[in-house]
Amino acid sequence: MAEATVRPASPVREALKRLTGDSLIYGLGQVGGRAVNLLLVPVLTRVLTPAAYGVSDLVVAYSQTALLVLVFGMDGALARLFYDEPDRQARIRMVSSSLLFRIATGVTAALLLGLVVVPVCAPLVAGEAYRKYLTIGAMTLPFTLLALFANDVLRVTLQPWKFIALNLTQTLAVGGLTLSMVLGRHLGVVGVLYGKLGGDALTALLGLILCRHNLRPRFDRAALRRMFGYGMPLVPVAFAYGLIGAADRFFLQRTQALAAVGVYAVAMKFFALATMGVSAFQLAFGPFAFSRARDPEAPRVFARVFSLYTAVTSLAALLVAAFVAPIVSLLAPGAYAGAAGPALWLTFAAIAQGAYYLAALGIALSLRTPLLGLSAGGAALVALGANAALTPALGATGAAMATFAGHLTSVILGYLVARRVYPLPYRIGRIMTMYGLSLALALAAQRWAPAGGAGVGVGLAAAAAYALIVWRFELWRHPRPDGAAAARASR
Repeated sequence: MAEATVRPASPVREALKRLTGDSLIYGLGQVGGRAVNLLLVPVLTRVLTPAAYGVSDLVVAYSQTALLVLVFGMDGALARLFYDEPDRQARIRMVSSSLLFRIATGVTAALLLGLVVVPVCAPLVAGEAYRKYLTIGAMTLPFTLLALFANDVLRVTLQPWKFIALNLTQTLAVGGLTLSMVLGRHLGVVGVLYGKLGGDALTALLGLILCRHNLRPRFDRAALRRMFGYGMPLVPVAFAYGLIGAADRFFLQRTQALAAVGVYAVAMKFFALATMGVSAFQLAFGPFAFSRARDPEAPRVFARVFSLYTAVTSLAALLVAAFVAPIVSLLAPGAYAGAAGPALWLTFAAIAQGAYYLAALGIALSLRTPLLGLSAGGAALVALGANAALTPALGATGAAMATFAGHLTSVILGYLVARRVYPLPYRIGRIMTMYGLSLALALAAQRWAPAGGAGVGVGLAAAAAYALIVWRFELWRHPRPDGAAAARASR
C-alpha cells in the first residue's frame, strides 16, 4: 500500500498564521494599554463639564504631537535595523545607545517646553489659562518616551507577554491615579493630567526593568549614526502626522465653543478603539515584514496581507458604525450625543492610518525613508485645508472628515511613491473597492437608519451586505500571479 503523502504547508499560509497569532497577542497588550481611554470616559464625562473635558483632551492631543517628533524616528529605525545587527552584543549596544538618546532628548525637551516654549506659546496656541495644563503635559513627556521605548524593545526582541504586562500596568496606573485625583481629591483637569504623569512614570520604571537583559552601560556611536540615518528623515513625517492629529482640535477650539472639543474628544475614543486593533497589527507586522524582506515569497505575502487587512478592518468599521450611537449614549451623558457622527469618520480614518504602513512598505524596504515626507507632507496639507474649509461650517463632523481626508491621502500618496522604488503586487483596485464600499454603506446606514434597536439592525444588515459582496466576488483573494494572472496582479 502506498504511503499517504502529506502536502507541505504553504509558506504564505504559515507566514499569515504567524502574523495573525502575533497580532492577537499584541492586540491583548493594546486593549490593556489603551483601555484606559475608554474606561475613564463614563466617569470623566459625568464629573467634568464638556468644556473641561475638552481642555484635558486638547493637552493630550498637543502632547501626542510632540511625542511623534521627539521620538526622532528611532522607533522605526530600531524595528528596521535591529535584525541587521550581526550578533546579540551588537543588538544590545544598539538598544542601549537608543535608550541614552531617548533619555537625553526627553529631559531636554521637557525643560525647553516647560520653561521656554509653553510660557511663550500658550497664549497664542491655547490661551494663558492653559499654561499650567501644558506645563504638566511637558513634564510627562520624558516618562512617556521611556514607556514607548520599552514597548519598542519588547516588540523587536519578541517578548509579547512582557509587552502585555507593561501595557496592563499602564492602564491600571493611569486609570487608578486619574480616578483618585479626580474623584478623591476633586482636582478636575489637573487631576486627569497628574494621573497621566504618575501612571507613565510607573510604566517607564517597569519597562526598564523588563528590558534590563537587553541594556548595558554602553554607547555605540556608529550604531546610533545608522539609526539616525534611517530615523531622521522620519521626523518631518512624524511632524506631518502630528499636524493631522492636532489640527482638528485646534480648528475646533478656534471656530467652535469649547464644549464642541469635549464632544469631539468622545468621538476620538472610537478612533482609539479602532487603532487598538490596527496598532496590534502594525506592531506585529513591522518585525514580521522586515525579518522576511529577503524571502522570495515576501512580495506575495505582503500583497495578500494588504487585501486581507482591508477586507477585515472595513467589515469591523461597519460593525462599529452599527453600534456607535448606542455606545455613545452608554459612555457619556446626552450633551455628548453629537459624537456619533464624527465617530464614524474617525473609525474609517483609523483604518486608513493602518493601511498606510502597508501602502508605503516599499519605501521602508528600500531604505528610502526621505520619500515618506512626500506622502506625509501632502496628507498634512490636505488635512489642514480640509479643516479650514469644513470645521467652521460643520463643527466636530467637519473636523472628523478632515482627519479622514488626511489619512486617506497618506495612503494614496504612499502607494504611488512606494511603487516607483519598490513595487509590490498589490491589487489596489480591489482594495479601494472594499474600503469605498464599506464607507458608503456605513454612511447610508447612519443617514437613513431609525433610532434605537431598528437602527442597529440596519447597520448590521449593511455589514452583512458588505461581507456577502466581498465573499461573492472574492475581492479579498490574492492568487499566485502566474501567466496571465501576473498581468492583472495590480488591478
